[in-house]
Amino acid sequence: MKIELIHPPHPAAIEDRMDAPLGLLYVASSLKQAGHGVSVNDLSGVEQKDWKIGEADIYGIASYIPTMEISAELARMAKKKNPQARVVGGGANFTDLVSAGKQQYIPREFDSIVIGSGELAILDFVADFPHVKQYYKQSLPKSLDRLPNPDYSMVDIFSYQRLIGNTKAVSMLTSRGCPFQCAFCTVRKQFKGIRYRSPEAVIEEIKHIIEVYGIRSFNFQDDTFTINKRRVRNLLEQMRPLGINFRCHGRAGHDSKEDYVLLKEAGCTQLCWGIESGSQCILDKMNKKVVADQNQEVIEWAQELGMLDRGFFIIGFPGETWETLEKTKRFIEKVNLSQIFVSSFQPYPGTDVWRDPAKYGVTKIYQDFRRYIQVDGDGTIGRCNIDTLWMNREEMEQADGEFRRWALLRKRRGSLQEYEKRLETQRERNEH
Repeated sequence: MKIELIHPPHPAAIEDRMDAPLGLLYVASSLKQAGHGVSVNDLSGVEQKDWKIGEADIYGIASYIPTMEISAELARMAKKKNPQARVVGGGANFTDLVSAGKQQYIPREFDSIVIGSGELAILDFVADFPHVKQYYKQSLPKSLDRLPNPDYSMVDIFSYQRLIGNTKAVSMLTSRGCPFQCAFCTVRKQFKGIRYRSPEAVIEEIKHIIEVYGIRSFNFQDDTFTINKRRVRNLLEQMRPLGINFRCHGRAGHDSKEDYVLLKEAGCTQLCWGIESGSQCILDKMNKKVVADQNQEVIEWAQELGMLDRGFFIIGFPGETWETLEKTKRFIEKVNLSQIFVSSFQPYPGTDVWRDPAKYGVTKIYQDFRRYIQVDGDGTIGRCNIDTLWMNREEMEQADGEFRRWALLRKRRGSLQEYEKRLETQRERNEH
């Protein structure tokens, strides 16, 4: 039996080929370990005229809310290639649609949907072939060490654009899940707790990547790398002799300066946080459980220790106004962030905002998921898909655009991704 896993392109992405499709690689390794023939077809950054679908009995296609129609077209191509094949869809947004009771938005081209993580659920799907069920769900094991590592030999690892410290980097996960309950996110609901890999398993994978690919830079994609202090300190102690360079996500109100000293000693050169807003009112509405002074504190620690500081911000959450955006600008200027990344709030199915819009002052949610774009390819436009008591969609998109233009005028400091270098070049041209 042949299985092809397909990652769709995301034409609106600011850099579509930034990281390898880690989720699909985990699923592929699980299938491979079970003795199945599997390939990964990553179409990130590939124009539609160049899409190619291989011969297979089973096609697994990932999707995001705004790429749902693209994934449906890929499913049609797969069925045309082999009319007897079965097509299964997976990804966080599929899970969100099912949990929100919005299955009608799932394209009919899919025979089945994997809910939640796919490594074990896909094995049940394959075992049922060809008489598959509509939904498949399997919880992750408590210890992620039981899952095989993603097999980077199934893609061209050097075709991805992620840089850390201006060197080629590979993305990794050391944990999955998040203990927090931010109103714009569904991670906690999807994972039902946090699952960890042992420090020893993480070190083993790092050494393997260094040995096989010669890559010594790593992008840890954990929602919060520092969440379990005892575990992460054990991990950092074992990482210190490896001479690697990495980036990870911290958490204001949870981290300490001592944590950052240990991160720095182990090779951390970039720290990121979901700052989200400079307005305490918006932070409270988001249920961030953090105050602006705590956000300032962690940024100052990173700057003092010489680590690149990068803040992620969400524009357009319910309650956002011109005044709250001004507070965010003032916060950015006050802490003098080296780099910022701006996303537009989207009311994804499964979030608390989607489930209880009136609680957040949302008067209408627009459900054209093609518009659920957090940022477009040049970073100048987001999309608003709600009306609120404070601003309607059109007013918010105007404010969003103005904020982004202001943000793009700020000089970025430190090592940049290739797309950021292009933006910097364009900014400098505009200045002259």
